[in-house]
Amino acid sequence: MNRKAFNELRRLFVSRFFAVDAGSADGGELEAKFYQVLRFLATPGILLTLSLMPTYFALSHHARPGYEWELRTNRLFFAAWSFSATGFATVFEWDTLFPDRLDFLVLTQFPIRMRDIFLAKLAALGLFLSTVVIALNLPSTVLLPLISMGLPGARAAGFLHVFCAHIASTCGAAVFGFLLVAGVQGVLVNLANPRLFRRVSPYVQMVGMGTMILSLLLFPLYSMMMRVLAAEHPGWLAYFPPYWFAGVYEIFVPGPGRLLQELGFLGLKAILVAASVFAASWAVGYRRHYRRTLESEDTSSRRPSQLRLFDRLPRSPEERAVFHFILRTLARSAKHRLFLASYLSVGLSFGILSLVSLSHGVLGISRFGARAFPLLVTFFVVSGYRAAFQFPAELSANWVFQLAETGWAGAARSATRKSVLAVGIAPVLILLLPFEIRFWGAPVGLFHALFGFLCAALLVELLFWRFEYVPFTCAYFPGAFNLAVLAAVYLYGFTNYGFRLAEVETSFEASPGKAAVFVVGAVVALGLSWYRRRGIQPLKFDASVPDLQVLDLS
Repeated sequence: MNRKAFNELRRLFVSRFFAVDAGSADGGELEAKFYQVLRFLATPGILLTLSLMPTYFALSHHARPGYEWELRTNRLFFAAWSFSATGFATVFEWDTLFPDRLDFLVLTQFPIRMRDIFLAKLAALGLFLSTVVIALNLPSTVLLPLISMGLPGARAAGFLHVFCAHIASTCGAAVFGFLLVAGVQGVLVNLANPRLFRRVSPYVQMVGMGTMILSLLLFPLYSMMMRVLAAEHPGWLAYFPPYWFAGVYEIFVPGPGRLLQELGFLGLKAILVAASVFAASWAVGYRRHYRRTLESEDTSSRRPSQLRLFDRLPRSPEERAVFHFILRTLARSAKHRLFLASYLSVGLSFGILSLVSLSHGVLGISRFGARAFPLLVTFFVVSGYRAAFQFPAELSANWVFQLAETGWAGAARSATRKSVLAVGIAPVLILLLPFEIRFWGAPVGLFHALFGFLCAALLVELLFWRFEYVPFTCAYFPGAFNLAVLAAVYLYGFTNYGFRLAEVETSFEASPGKAAVFVVGAVVALGLSWYRRRGIQPLKFDASVPDLQVLDLS
C-alpha cells in the first residue's frame, strides 16, 4: 500500500478517537478537537505542580522529619492520575480500538491488505497513546524536577536522575493503563464470538470506567493508607498499580528503605506482561476478529424485554410511549449507560470518602458518613440522569414523536420523572437497604431508605421542573452560564444536600413527630408537583442530516 493510502487510513482511525468526520477537507475540526483534548488533560498537572511549589521551596530550606512520605504521596498522585486518566480514555474509546463491522465491510472493498489495516490501526493507537501521555505528563515533567532540586535527595541524585525518574513513573503508569485495557479487549476478542463480544463489551466498559474513576477519586484515602500499609501490611501495596509506579521513581532516586523500589520493579514487570498479552492477543485475534465479524449477523436474536414490571406506572398512552422509549433507549445505547456509570462511580467515590475514616492507622466507618452515603449516591444518580437525557441517541429517529405529538410536554415530564425514580433511585436504595438494616437496625434502616427516597424524589422535581423534552431527542448543550450554575449545584450537592440532610435525618431519629411531619409534607409536595397542570405545550426537537465520509483510498 502506498504512503498516501496508509496516511488516509491512519487519519480515519485517529478521527474515530475524537468523533470527527474523517471526510473533512482540511482536518481543521480534528485539529481543534486534538488541542481541546490536550488542554483538558494538561490542566490538572499544571495546577497541581504550581500548588506544590511553596511546599517544595519550604522543604528545601527546612526538611522536617517524615518529609519523604509527603513527597511519596505527591508522586503517588501523579502516577495515579496518569494511570487512571489513560485507562479511562482507553476504556472510553473501547469500541474504536478494533475496527468494527462497518469498517471491515467498507475497507475490504478497496485494494487494501488486512496487514495494512492492522498497521494503520496500530499507528493510530500509538498517536492516541502519545497524545494522552504527553498531555498528562508534560507540564509536571518539565516543572517538577526543577522545583525538586532544592530537596536533599534530589540534589544528591542530580537533575538527570530526577527527570528520568518522573518520566518513568508517570509514563510507565500511563502505558500500563493503556496496555491493560487493550490487552483485556484482545483476550475477549479471542475468547468470544462477535455477538457475545458486542453483548459483553458495554458491561466491561462500565466496570472499567468505574474502576478508573474510583482509582483516581479515592486518592485521598489510599494515599493516607500508604505509610500505614508500608509499616504494617507491606504485601498489600502490591495489589494496587499506582503504588508500583510511585515506586518506579525510587529506582532512579532511592528513598528510605527498599520497599517502594521493589514495588517499582514489580511495576516494570507488569508493563512487560501487559505488553506481551497485548501483542499476542492482538496478533492472533485481529484476523480472526475480521473473519468472524464478517460471518456474523449484525442483529441480535434476543427478543426485546416487554418491561411488564413498569407497565402500571404510566397513566396515559402518551406517557407510556415516552416511558418505554426512555427505558428501551437506555437498554440499547452503550454511550448513555457509560455516562450514567461514570456519574454513579463519582457518587460512590465521594460516598466512600465520607464513609471510611482513618484514625491512628486504623480503618473505620464514620456513623455520620454512613448517613450521608446514600444521599450522596442518589444525588449523583439524579444529576447523572438529568445530564444524560440531554444527549441525543439518534436525532434522525425523532420523526415518530414529531408526527404524533400534540402537546406532550406534560406526559414527557411525567414519564421522565417516573423513569428516574423507577430505574435510577429505587434500585440504588434497594441495594443499599440490607446494609442500612445491618448497620442501623431494621426500624432506623427502613426510615433511612424512606427518607432517602423522598429527598431524591424532591430533588428530581427540582432538577426536572422545566424539563419538557422527550429524553434523548434534543441536542441541548449548556452554555458557559449554565455550566457555572451546574457547577454551583454540584458543589451544593457535595456539601449541603448530602451532609446537611444527614444532620436533618439525625434530628428526625430523636423526634418521631418531626419525622412524621416531614414524611407527610414531602408526600403532599410531591403530589402537588406530580399533578400540576400547565396546559397543552408542544415539545421541542432537533434534527440533523448525516454527512457522508469520503475516503481517498483508490
